[in-house]
Amino acid sequence: MKFSLTTKAIAFSIALGTLPAMAIGVSNYISASNNYRQNAIQSQESLTFSLADKVGRFMFERTGDIRVISRLPILNNPEATKDITQQQRQNVLDGFMRIYGVYDSIAVMDLSGKVILRTTGETSTNLADRDYFKEVMRTKQPAIVQPRKTSTGEVAIHLAAPIINANTGKMIGVVRTRMPIKSLDSILNEKIFNASQQAQQAGSSSKEYHLVSSDDKFFAAREAEQVGHDAKADFASFVKMHAEKKIATAIDIDRFDKTEQLVSYAPVPNMEGMPELDWSVILAEDTKSVFAGQQQLITNLLLGTGITLLVAGGLAVLFASRTAKMIQQIANAVASSSTEIGATVEQQERTTTEQASSVNQTTVTVEELGAASRQSAEQAEASAAGARQALELADNGSKAVHQTMAEMSTVRDKVGAIAEQIMRLSEQTTQIGSISDLVADVANQTNMLALNAAVEAARAGEHGKGFGVVAGEIRKLADQSKKSAEKINALVNDIQASINGTVMATDEGTKSVDYGLRLAQGTVESFTGVADAVNHVFLNSQQISLSAKQQAVSVQQVVSAMNEINLGAKDTAAGINQVRVSTQQLNQVAQQLQAIV
Repeated sequence: MKFSLTTKAIAFSIALGTLPAMAIGVSNYISASNNYRQNAIQSQESLTFSLADKVGRFMFERTGDIRVISRLPILNNPEATKDITQQQRQNVLDGFMRIYGVYDSIAVMDLSGKVILRTTGETSTNLADRDYFKEVMRTKQPAIVQPRKTSTGEVAIHLAAPIINANTGKMIGVVRTRMPIKSLDSILNEKIFNASQQAQQAGSSSKEYHLVSSDDKFFAAREAEQVGHDAKADFASFVKMHAEKKIATAIDIDRFDKTEQLVSYAPVPNMEGMPELDWSVILAEDTKSVFAGQQQLITNLLLGTGITLLVAGGLAVLFASRTAKMIQQIANAVASSSTEIGATVEQQERTTTEQASSVNQTTVTVEELGAASRQSAEQAEASAAGARQALELADNGSKAVHQTMAEMSTVRDKVGAIAEQIMRLSEQTTQIGSISDLVADVANQTNMLALNAAVEAARAGEHGKGFGVVAGEIRKLADQSKKSAEKINALVNDIQASINGTVMATDEGTKSVDYGLRLAQGTVESFTGVADAVNHVFLNSQQISLSAKQQAVSVQQVVSAMNEINLGAKDTAAGINQVRVSTQQLNQVAQQLQAIV
């Protein structure tokens, strides 16, 4: 891909303005990012150490509490306080627990582990099997055992100390305090909250604390679900940091939350005069939260680079555009002139070409016109001959139609005669029907007479038998006559129907003959018109033939003139083509100049 001079100038100016700024920005980002990261690590390590120190001092104070309680006169000087009742002694312990506010139980045992004094709410009667009792009996020193869950399910820390008789110096019992772990939770949460406020962080801190006992288990944590978890299982880096027993930080994966976190470790310090704790503090926070400021640095870098790019780009476009504009104007002027010249030449060339083409087409058309004229003359002569033949045929057709009309008149007369005969036949058929009806009546009367004669013969007896036989035969003949008359009537009806149909057909035939006569008369008139038209065509064809011959001579003269014009047009086209080639070369030079700009 080729770029214009303007584009190259703009790109160079932008690069010259932005690359140094980007290099400085990247360098500053790397430096600031490293400083921010180091500060975040140092800040978290400082807070982790502060939490561990806070826990150590808090437990040191609780050790002091147990020492103070063990030295109460009601405990270490029985002789001097023998007049104090058991209830009064309990009230003293209740008041002590209420003043300190971190304990939920205080118990006093004799050397056998039997509880001899306890605060209100404590129900234990013998604590000889407890680890803190055994530890104090063994060392004769205050003891702090590992935190564990109580019968109520709450994690608590147990502290115990020997009770030394103030008079004899002998150990006479053991006192134990129980402190719920929530006291430590509230202290640590408050410490983290104050630290986040000092760091001017909005909202609650996302830092998670974990207190680890000597058996590497969490006994206190911001997320209560993690209490009892193995620190080594949750944080792989714990093993190395715990082995070194010093403040350390690493990026690790919290297997409980499945998140990447910045993990800081600090051992809880042991103050002089307090039992060995072997506790440690782990402070963890999601890396997204810890290093959120780095994202802001990137945003600032991109924003600064973008502003620089816009400013540099604007200036580059401004100056490069001015320079390129001048060159562009010159190139445009040259290109415009060459384009206009080229367009004019091309237009003239097209005009000349079209003129030559038109001359050629005109020549061809004129030649075709000449051929058509000659053909028209020939066709006109042929038309005249055809017209003569058509005129003869029209005369013959007219004669044939007149003859047809005469014959159709004869047919009409014959059809009329047939119609009269059919009418007479119809009348005769009607007479036959009347006679047949009369015969039927006579047969009926004869039948009645024969029947009467048979009755009379029966009355006459033997003398009338012959007459009865004759009467029976007459009756049979009468029946046959009646049947014959009925058949004749049926035939007469059929004949009458046929006659009626024939009459109708005859009427239709008469009408058809009349219609044919009218058509024939129209045909005669048409033949007369055709004959007149054909005669007129014959006269016109002769005139067309003469005109076509004269036109053919004129067309030949036009063809000669067009050939001369065609030669001149070809010479003009050759000259214009040379001008066009020169103009194209000038236009190419102008386009190259525009492309460079």
